[in-house]
Amino acid sequence: MGNAVHRTILVVDVASFATRTNPRQVVVREGMYAAVREALEAAQATSCLLEDRGDGVFVLAPPSVPKSVFVDVVPYALVAALRQHNAARPEVERIRLRMALHAGEVTYDDHGATSASINLTFRLLDAAPLKAALAESSGVLAVITSAWFYEDVVRHSTDAAAYRQVQVDIKETSTTAWIYLPDHQSPITAARVEQVPRQLPLAVRDFTGRAEHLAALDSLLPDTEAVVISALDGTAGVGKTTLAVHWAHRVQHRFPDGTLHVNLRGYGPGEPATPAEALDGFLRALGTPPEMIPKTVDAQAAQYRTMLAGRRVLIVLDNANSAEQVRPLLPGSPGCLVLVTSRASLTGLVVNEAAGRIALDLMTREEALDLVTKVVGERRVEAEPDAIDELIRMCARLPLALRIAASWVATRPDLTVVDVLDDLNLDTLGMNADETTAIRGVFDWSYQRLPEDQARMFRRLGLNPGPETSLHAATAVAETDIATARRLLDCLARAHMIQVITKDRYRLHDLLRAYATELATNCDTAGDRKQASHALLSWYAHQANAAHECMYPHLRPLQPRPRTSDGDPVISFMTSAEAIAWHETESANVTAAFDLACRSKLHQQVVVLAKATKEILDRRGQVSQLVKVNVSLRDAARACGDRQAEIGALEGLSYAFQQKGLWSEAYESLKEAFAVAVEGADSRRQAGVLNDQGVLFIRQRRYAEAIGVLSRALPLSSDDQRGRLAGVIESNLSDAWTGLGEYERAIQHAERSMHMRAQSGDPAGEAYPLLCIARAHQGMGSHQTAIRLCEQVLAMTEALQLFPWLHAEVLEAGDIAAPPQRPQRSEPLARGAGDLSPTRRLPGR
Repeated sequence: MGNAVHRTILVVDVASFATRTNPRQVVVREGMYAAVREALEAAQATSCLLEDRGDGVFVLAPPSVPKSVFVDVVPYALVAALRQHNAARPEVERIRLRMALHAGEVTYDDHGATSASINLTFRLLDAAPLKAALAESSGVLAVITSAWFYEDVVRHSTDAAAYRQVQVDIKETSTTAWIYLPDHQSPITAARVEQVPRQLPLAVRDFTGRAEHLAALDSLLPDTEAVVISALDGTAGVGKTTLAVHWAHRVQHRFPDGTLHVNLRGYGPGEPATPAEALDGFLRALGTPPEMIPKTVDAQAAQYRTMLAGRRVLIVLDNANSAEQVRPLLPGSPGCLVLVTSRASLTGLVVNEAAGRIALDLMTREEALDLVTKVVGERRVEAEPDAIDELIRMCARLPLALRIAASWVATRPDLTVVDVLDDLNLDTLGMNADETTAIRGVFDWSYQRLPEDQARMFRRLGLNPGPETSLHAATAVAETDIATARRLLDCLARAHMIQVITKDRYRLHDLLRAYATELATNCDTAGDRKQASHALLSWYAHQANAAHECMYPHLRPLQPRPRTSDGDPVISFMTSAEAIAWHETESANVTAAFDLACRSKLHQQVVVLAKATKEILDRRGQVSQLVKVNVSLRDAARACGDRQAEIGALEGLSYAFQQKGLWSEAYESLKEAFAVAVEGADSRRQAGVLNDQGVLFIRQRRYAEAIGVLSRALPLSSDDQRGRLAGVIESNLSDAWTGLGEYERAIQHAERSMHMRAQSGDPAGEAYPLLCIARAHQGMGSHQTAIRLCEQVLAMTEALQLFPWLHAEVLEAGDIAAPPQRPQRSEPLARGAGDLSPTRRLPGR
């Protein structure tokens, strides 16, 4: 007998194995082993020892394999493999597994491995609660972990809150354990195996050439042993995005788990996309509910890598400006391919991440001729070959210039190519055109041939601060009607002056955007530009406010909607889902519009756009930017004498400071907000600020002080929003009394809150107070009641997409069966000190 060694222990077992015939059992066993091996490969845990158990597999992992992979990777890879097996098999050959996890000392003898830890793992696998959980689940896997494994490993993982504690009593074993249903219990994990995103923009219809580069990209496909990264670089206008999107469309069927795409705006208008912004979009595309997205970039990246583990996904990162912008967006396990486009060479990715570099140069003469032929037609090319050669030379074989020039030849069948070239020659190209002069000359030449209404629309598009333009935004900035705007945009798209992304959504190439902005500066008066920008920002403000009111109908608007001119388009949101979708799609544009409104000192637009901008930044965890936005909002509110907005800005500053752990600064902002409310004799806002102070004290565990300020707030809130604010305050009083261990009083306040908030029409009216009652029952030791209440809240919050923070708080209460320690009454905390417990929103605000 050898010495005892520490091992991670994993056991899986097929449900209902014995009910199948022998041939069926053989198929099921083969499928089970294939799934287990695939999961271990995805976790890079192939060094594990596997032993057969008939209808199951017994796995021992050495210390060199991190225990975390058995939580973060193996379950999801196992689910994906099982689903793939089941999709190709009849019902009697489909597999559902139970899986048990533990770790401990193992001893080897002549017959194999033995230990109390192994015995416990098998007892957990056979536990009645695990069998019941799988039977009630719609998924294919149920996981159980020992209490030790949960505390040491699971508790630190992304999905820890989705595990639930159970009691296991089997034979002489009596213990607690934790159960998890990876593809059923949690919306995030269900999405991991069911939602397949396909995010690629439209491909260019007449793509041609680049055979060598396409072959180089194709050569990357067979490699599944590592994350494959390829950096495609080249000068502006050389066709990097066109090539990347064309190739990605051609091969995305090789990636069954999805295609992700993001424009990182590395060289576009406004600020480049941050890794947090890109990760937020990817996590949502992969099915992550908003409440499950972490706040920090590191946590977002970890969750992103976890969700990609065991999956084959194609990821296109377009228009990057640095390796640092790209690194957080790289997967961590084999099977995925990343294609990055950039004007820079991204040497850091090549050196540190072993990225392959593909340099994209000008088109060859043959490729350029192919492109022109596809656009203008073979007949005209054959009729004037010398003129076509001259056209190619004058455009310096730059794809963007070639496409624009050829499109003009195609749209003028009444002219010869020579006639078109004569006009082009008049426009600055000269005889020795390089890439820069070629592209600028073609732009000038193309623009001068636009009818005035199209030229005006093109210039106005250069005034949009965001990366994309919708039909409605274009209508607003051009100060026209929808039908006219759509006709003008279609004409510009046919001339390749703008790119069509999706229906009624457009983008300007970076060079064309800079050119359009320059034209607007040179061709339009300052008054015209100011009026157009004002119209666009007013439209964004109007729509952002309309979306906010539709998303949160129970909240009183902080600012009346700004009136727009009769010609501006208005999008009517019929449901909160429509408003959320608009908000998500336009987030980059709204943020850019807010920045422009600040620079232009359009204070009313700043006030309205701030609400949407703050929500975007808060969702992405960009706390420093959130501070800046609230400062800008405060200054704009003071400039236009808007006390309501000023108070809201100071409350927002306090919230942002709390996110950073700056408790004293947070309190000072609330003191300032309260002074403004007192100066305006606004009792409702006084109550709101006092409520925020109470929440601040609760987060610092200064429960007695919280009760003091909340009690002051309650009588000031009686006439607000049909009692909603009073209901919010009652909920927070419940939390404070729970903190002091006065559970009966906490329940009384929560029940009053539930009644008030339900009567006020608050969608979260019952849900949050129920969570407060659950916390009180937890403190009283009534754990089954607490669990039942939490399950009710979870069921309610599934439908409350507008309150992701509430769903998250219930998930944070996943350890509801564990009795809390009775808190101590605390003294006021010093500057920067305090409890750094999980950050949560101001309840119900």
